[in-house]
Amino acid sequence: MKITTRLTTLVGWILACGLAATAHATVRQPDGLVVPIDSTATSAEVQIYSAFKPADIAAGLRFQEDADTRPETFSPLCGFTAELLLKESRSNLGVGWYNVIPGATTAPPTNEIHVVIPPGTTPPAKVSGKSIKDDPSYKGGLIGFALIGDASYSTKYSERRWNTACTDTARCPTPDNWIYSITYVSKTIPNAFYLGFEDGDASASKFNNDGDYNDYFFLFTGLTCEGGGQPCAVPGEKGICSVGVQECATGGGLNCKKVISADPTERCDGLDNNCNGIIDDGAICPEGTTCDRGHCTTICTSEFPCPAGLACDLGRCVDSLCTGVTCSGGTACRGGRCVDPCTDVICPGSQICRVGRCVNPCDGVTCAAGKVCQNGACVTGCDCYPCSDANLACSKSANLCVDKSCADVLCADGEICRSGICTPGCLGSKCPSDQQCRRGQCVDVMKPAPTPIPDPDASGDDDNSRISSGCSCRLTPSGELPYVSLLVSGLVLLALLRARRRRCY
Repeated sequence: MKITTRLTTLVGWILACGLAATAHATVRQPDGLVVPIDSTATSAEVQIYSAFKPADIAAGLRFQEDADTRPETFSPLCGFTAELLLKESRSNLGVGWYNVIPGATTAPPTNEIHVVIPPGTTPPAKVSGKSIKDDPSYKGGLIGFALIGDASYSTKYSERRWNTACTDTARCPTPDNWIYSITYVSKTIPNAFYLGFEDGDASASKFNNDGDYNDYFFLFTGLTCEGGGQPCAVPGEKGICSVGVQECATGGGLNCKKVISADPTERCDGLDNNCNGIIDDGAICPEGTTCDRGHCTTICTSEFPCPAGLACDLGRCVDSLCTGVTCSGGTACRGGRCVDPCTDVICPGSQICRVGRCVNPCDGVTCAAGKVCQNGACVTGCDCYPCSDANLACSKSANLCVDKSCADVLCADGEICRSGICTPGCLGSKCPSDQQCRRGQCVDVMKPAPTPIPDPDASGDDDNSRISSGCSCRLTPSGELPYVSLLVSGLVLLALLRARRRRCY
């Protein structure tokens, strides 16, 4: 009768979760038992699915299918709360966090577990405090949680490796450690995880618990899994819609969450604003100009002819071998062939190559308080989010993760920190033909120029290596005029404007 009741309860849960969702048991004990189980058939205890936050219940957080043992460890963020949602045990144990020590061979002792909810607390109880990362006891890196034992109960860890192992091969054909805690990733609360613990001690052959994990059920916020919050490219998305950040997923993995939606208005900015896979398609420019590689440029005509070696093709000055050649898929014509316009281009510093030009992807991006722009996406600064790579450290000045050797190095304008040393930002760069590297950035320049213009403020910083783009000729008189003395007379400036100096690509 008990078996029949238990099966009925399990079937009911599967139906309640919706047949459209494929059921999959993710947590299995070494002896093959699938957990968590619904123990209402054998006890009058409240089950953990009743303690889920209402928003998570509405969002479809599932009792068994969404349970996992991962993540076992966490990265602390800004802010932290610990909430005891449910306690179905006669024991009086507390919960705390501990530093995960790489290479450790023994479990953290009790004196290294820092209490967040003390023994004897009854639910519901919520503790809000400062971030764990700001706690003097925090050593950096990952943390784990532990149900702190007493004279009658041993300590149980979120890291499975520190718990008692089932070594009885008859009972556990594949020996492994017993699972004492399960994890749920909240579907609605940012950076939040539910952890359910069993408190009964196990032996090498038997798990002396009912497997419902409701002895102690907690909700922790202000945490992320390893790698959470880092910029990523959203699979299957195009253009600006591909910008995303990593978020923790059920099963211990990461999902790349989209943070930018499509803009119905395509602008001439070198971006695919409407996310259809085509850059600047249909972008409107002022009369007399055309959109060319992210800029509205003057249309070539008989009045504004192209310079020697270039031909006017559909309003753009192009390599004569490219006349009549139509390139697609983000390629550009060079020497009569359609190639990637960023081929051989090496942009300096934080610039990246877009449609044949070096640009800073964060130009024009405004982020909300507490967030910083990285690769065009607004992410939480590393003062709250940890760096995902052991070779990186948080730069306080930039609030971004950088090479450890450069975390505390401040360089002068136009310089870049490399291996802990400030070096000219343009060193090793190769700008497109219509750009020149100055003060650590590829910037638009007036062309043709008889000789390279040196940068008087950054000796040795100029790297005038440029990659021929084979693209259009910009006939605008309003281009950049760097280093023109403020004392130049108005007549000289007027002469420069009337000269209609051409900018060729």
